Amino acid sequence: MLNQVFDYAGRPPYPGMEADLTGLLGMSQAGERVAILELYRRLRDYIESGRNHVWHWYISNLVQPIRLMANPPSRLVGNPPWVVYNAMAADRQDKFREQALARGIWAGANLATQNDLAATFVATCVDYYLKPGGKFGFVLPYAALRARHWSPFRTGRWNPPETAGRGRVLADLSKDAWNFFAVNAPPFPQANSSVVFGQRLDTTDPAAVVDAVPLSAIQQVSNSKSVNTRMAWDTVKPALTFTRQKTWPTAPSPAYADTFRQGATLVPQSLVLFDETNAERSLGMVRFRTERGKGDWHGLERQGQIEERFAKPALFSKHIIPFGVTGRLNIVAPFSEDGSEVLRQLPQGEGVQQFNLYWARANADYIQTKKPKSPAILALQIDHINKLTARLRQFDKPAVVYTQAGAWLASAIIPVGTVVDSTLYWLSTGQGKELHYLSAVFNALALADFFHEAGRASDRHFHTGPIKNLPIPAFDAGNEHHANLAAQSELAHQRVAALVAEYAAGRRKINRDAVLRDTAMQPILASIDQSVRAILPDYCS
Repeated sequence: MLNQVFDYAGRPPYPGMEADLTGLLGMSQAGERVAILELYRRLRDYIESGRNHVWHWYISNLVQPIRLMANPPSRLVGNPPWVVYNAMAADRQDKFREQALARGIWAGANLATQNDLAATFVATCVDYYLKPGGKFGFVLPYAALRARHWSPFRTGRWNPPETAGRGRVLADLSKDAWNFFAVNAPPFPQANSSVVFGQRLDTTDPAAVVDAVPLSAIQQVSNSKSVNTRMAWDTVKPALTFTRQKTWPTAPSPAYADTFRQGATLVPQSLVLFDETNAERSLGMVRFRTERGKGDWHGLERQGQIEERFAKPALFSKHIIPFGVTGRLNIVAPFSEDGSEVLRQLPQGEGVQQFNLYWARANADYIQTKKPKSPAILALQIDHINKLTARLRQFDKPAVVYTQAGAWLASAIIPVGTVVDSTLYWLSTGQGKELHYLSAVFNALALADFFHEAGRASDRHFHTGPIKNLPIPAFDAGNEHHANLAAQSELAHQRVAALVAEYAAGRRKINRDAVLRDTAMQPILASIDQSVRAILPDYCS
């Protein structure tokens, strides 16, 4: 019908043309005739004034959803937009939240900002445009298969029971899903991707729905030959290998699931962090230049001079390799005189003048640039929910850390008196052997696949996954395997410290692969794997 309207609008006019058009289209209702004639007249004006280049495309796209709803297909495939809540414009966030809640797929609490528009998009398409019994496949972030904020979507129950109108939409997502994590040069290199397949059920009985995408349904996809998005499927498919992903058991650690803490949010870096290479220390003072800013603070950096007690060493995940620390930054903050907390106001007394001058300027910079919902002052920002103060109060004890994100988990014992950034999780117990035991478990090669595939909170992040998904037993010094793990970790830390010094002397960058390739590390890693297999046999590759 639209094509005919456009055709008539582009013809030379003649008497009775409008009547012919409405007659041709079978417009018997007055309302229909008025609408079509209004569209026809506007299109004629656009065509005659040379402004018709996009309108056919635009109107066709507006009408297409109505066409699909009137005659829904039996198959749907697509690549929906991947946009998380905290990346949306403020005026769209409320509308998106409302739609996701209506679908019953909003992940609340501390997961709210991670909710993805793609989940609501798929649920809406299946509801409006797929006939009952029809099948679908959508390209989604890898997080759709594992992440907690996608768990409401994975239930396949996409309308809550109280929803009026169209009623509950039920989908079976237990079909094979493709995990593209291991594909070399994947179709979406900026983020790990997956394909989720499913079927809209021709029933309103929620008991017919599998509770979630089962791990046994996930196939790991890898490629032996180069592929790209310009290739036809017949060419791509033979280059891909589909391997049934192992179904890992998961259970929280009875001893450590609630003991690790995330480090502090040390941003903006351009106000509170500096590298030792950009600093000079003399007579109890530190002259420094801060790290260059990122995001809203892009390009910003500051110079300052402060008393030494207001600068403390700080570690990020980039400084952690298996069994070792490869560098550090320094944090500037209003530490109390005993160093046990972050002050909310400028410190008083002797030896604080230079710091107060710098911090007053930094705090003014922060207030001027911060987002409306950010903490009111800089001290509250870097000590959000007392994460920094919590670490300061354990400064005199050794600590073990593991990395919050990355392809592979890494862990190390860190020096006493070191601040920990939010890219690390940490635990201080005062018992060195227990900390070494934990570091050995986190770094065990036998557990690497488990941590990579099942010990995560999302596709990119571990967060508490290593302790909430792996039942690490409490350290027992009398257990030969526990004692061996602690002893081997001590040896590993000694060896890696030597490697770090060796690489630094040669001005080379050390990384995880260098540690794992080191000849002296091989027997240590093998001994760790042997003990880990004895205490956690179901979680080892």
